[in-house]
Amino acid sequence: MLKAVRIFYRQSSSNLFRRFRHTENSSKNDISRTAGLGRDSTFPIVYNFPALSKSPSGLPPVKYAIPEANRYETNVTTLDNGLRVASEKLFGDFCTIGVIVSAGPRFEGKYLSGVSHFLEKLAFMSTNKYESREQIVETLHEVNAICDCQTSRDIIIYALSCRTSGIERVVELLSETIFRPKFLPEEMESAQVAVFNEIDDLKNRRYDPTPILTDMIHAAGYGNKTLGLPKYTPLDNISRIDTSMLRSFMKEFYQPERMVLAGVGIDHQQLVDLGKKYFSISKNDNKNIDQKTIEDNKAIWTGGVIMEERDLSHLSFGADPLPENVHIALGFEAPSHKEEREFVSTCVLSQLLGGGGSFSAGGPGKGLYSRFYLNVLNRHEQIKTAISYNQAFSDSGCLYFHFGGEPTYLRNMVDVAIREIGFLVSERPGSIELARAKKQLQSMLFMNLEQRPVVFEDIARQVLSVGKRQQADYYFNRIERINMDDIYEIARRIFSKPLALAGLGKNINEMRSYAQVSDVIQRQLSSKTRWRIFG
Repeated sequence: MLKAVRIFYRQSSSNLFRRFRHTENSSKNDISRTAGLGRDSTFPIVYNFPALSKSPSGLPPVKYAIPEANRYETNVTTLDNGLRVASEKLFGDFCTIGVIVSAGPRFEGKYLSGVSHFLEKLAFMSTNKYESREQIVETLHEVNAICDCQTSRDIIIYALSCRTSGIERVVELLSETIFRPKFLPEEMESAQVAVFNEIDDLKNRRYDPTPILTDMIHAAGYGNKTLGLPKYTPLDNISRIDTSMLRSFMKEFYQPERMVLAGVGIDHQQLVDLGKKYFSISKNDNKNIDQKTIEDNKAIWTGGVIMEERDLSHLSFGADPLPENVHIALGFEAPSHKEEREFVSTCVLSQLLGGGGSFSAGGPGKGLYSRFYLNVLNRHEQIKTAISYNQAFSDSGCLYFHFGGEPTYLRNMVDVAIREIGFLVSERPGSIELARAKKQLQSMLFMNLEQRPVVFEDIARQVLSVGKRQQADYYFNRIERINMDDIYEIARRIFSKPLALAGLGKNINEMRSYAQVSDVIQRQLSSKTRWRIFG
């Protein structure tokens, strides 16, 4: 074999050498013809491409970004009807425009749960001006736009991305879909099907139960009220939600003073003028109604327990199926985002705990030095998932842990979670792991804000909440100022709150009682009773 390779190499080398010399000799006559192509023009011509040292002809002049001191400033204007218009410049030919509404599941107390879910599915359907969704799609195609509507617990966002040349048509479309939807019978039927299929997919086809578990832990923590109301429509309500209920909800909460019209990559004055033209809706002057709405929907953390016995074996199929897991979540009330220092400290604390799934770290080396990886996933092979989450709202927040693993290891998972809480409330974190957690959080902050739709949502949320937007470097510096004492103090504050406990899976009722788990967690706060795990 080696002999054959040597013979082939000798023959190939001589042939290649002769070809190169032939090409070199033949190209000498072309030197004068190719001299204008650049310094490498003496080499044989294979492709007749222009040299990179010269600008190509026939193209428009290049526009370079000009650094300005106020380039990243967010401009905010409040119109006469209370609508806030916010924008920020961004270089490029595309922009993102949308409206954020202070609505969502937390405001559905006197309505059937699922109204916001239906409004999300009915967004960008027929309106007074657009007879059908097909006409809206054609309009979107004409301005190279895409649209989306998303609902979280306390807001609803309508957003579009398009070329800057189609801004007015996009703002008009936003106004139509928010204030003048038709809700045709066939559209309601389509929304019912979409809602049912989404819930069926979450419960019966999706291996990761995070969305369901998140609903459960909030319901347990807030007593099935305000922030504890379900994000996804209960199956019994799908056929009961009708057009009149949707319009009543929109009439109450789709008011200009509860909205922000935001844009990224657009001139601010242009957006203000378009806001005046297409969002000239009368302001709600009844302050008594506004105050009652605030009082009725104030979040109150109660703690509690929700357990759902469910066979998840059908989600593990195939020749090499994933293991059937049981899932638990432990939640505690955390600071709202208006408590700035405490909120940032909680974000760093959650990042320090980190975690993920044993099947994937989310990228090469990402988060492998977080506590849930080092202390949980690396030492307990029966635990497949250990993640920390932090969700903050205007008047409350929720820090919760999601643990998933083998059903036979259910009680041990609870013990492991409590031991991690004990470490947090008994000693301050090390300087190295704290610095690492802060750097990871700062990195995630800047990485996410590289995307224009994320910048849009950040602007809209901040202006809706506090009337202005702080730039990323502001929060970068706030993260940098967090020290060991901040983490220790916020941990003791959070874990002294009443426990919210949720469980999902087979034999979930065999877990230790809520009273037992809550009592042991409270014991961790005292040095005299710490580390006494269930006797």
